[in-house]
Amino acid sequence: MPFKENAMLKISDFLIPLLTLLILPTATALAGPMGPRRPPTVITARIQQANVVPAARYVGHVEAIQTVDLRARVEGFLSQIKFKEGSFVKAGETLFVIEQSAYKASLAAATAREARAEAELDRAGAHLKRLRRARPSSIPATALDDAVAAELTAKAALALTRADLTQARLNLSYTVIKAPISGRIGKTNYTVGNLLTPASGTLARIVEVNPVRVLYSISENRLSAVRAAMKHKAPALRLKLPDGKIYPLAGRMDFIDNEIDPATGTIAVRARFPNPQGSLIPGEYVTVMLKTAAPKIMPIVPQGAVLTGRKGRFVLMVEHGKAVPRPITTGVAVGNNWAVKSGLKTGDTIIVSGIQKVRPGMPVSAVPARGREKKK
Repeated sequence: MPFKENAMLKISDFLIPLLTLLILPTATALAGPMGPRRPPTVITARIQQANVVPAARYVGHVEAIQTVDLRARVEGFLSQIKFKEGSFVKAGETLFVIEQSAYKASLAAATAREARAEAELDRAGAHLKRLRRARPSSIPATALDDAVAAELTAKAALALTRADLTQARLNLSYTVIKAPISGRIGKTNYTVGNLLTPASGTLARIVEVNPVRVLYSISENRLSAVRAAMKHKAPALRLKLPDGKIYPLAGRMDFIDNEIDPATGTIAVRARFPNPQGSLIPGEYVTVMLKTAAPKIMPIVPQGAVLTGRKGRFVLMVEHGKAVPRPITTGVAVGNNWAVKSGLKTGDTIIVSGIQKVRPGMPVSAVPARGREKKK
């Protein structure tokens, strides 16, 4: 046993220094160089001013100008659906196909009946001509009358068969359901194999998305000013979307209702907006902005530099090397900027780039926007 104890002591005396040599370099490498972290670099710019036209704001509701519910006009099993739900379809595009074999057979039968009726009319007409060329003494007195009646009956029968043929063609055409307008189509309420009838209800709905209407209401004391403006040129309208962004395309008023709501003292107004990208969705609520007064010089701030907190909107300024929040009240949009009602004045310096890297109170390294351009 003493031999084993001495062996263990010798092994431990060897391993401990070896492990120390292995662990220390690794720990040093993982720790890395110690030192203070450099503050993030941000770009600052001075607040500019611009002529701003004040705008009245109203809550508006987006509506489609045209909406179509597609329905079956003949009975039959649905054999094809030729569109993708939620896609854009063009007027005249085939959307549904109902089984056609029975209607093709009916058309063939109607065509055959028309040919037979034409033959009957030809035979009746030829017989009447022969009787008219014959001597009156050689034919019975009623024969000519019967021949005239037979020709008229044949003409009526032909007209009837042609009406049946027209109906058969229509029924066959109704088996192909096409888009009557261009727009976005919704979900289909039936799948292939289902029996459709005129009582089946809506198969799918198409909503026109370009252009769209926006309905809103204005107070009665604004009505005379709006009407006067429309006599010269309908004032341009802008929209603020639910996410706070400004819709890039302007709209025009095209309708003012004919009576004021006595309960609210407002009158309904409608505007039309181009919507080529489908950004405005029928059914959503937007803010309608209408220019109402003479231009006013106001500070403007880039929209990307404005943040929103619990207490409202604010910007970040650099004071004593730190990012400091400054509450502001914004007005109308001026291009990609906000007009500032309060909180900033022309010449103030704010952070306009690198905002995502900092928090209020954090040390920052500020670089003026012009200085940054020179460095480039």
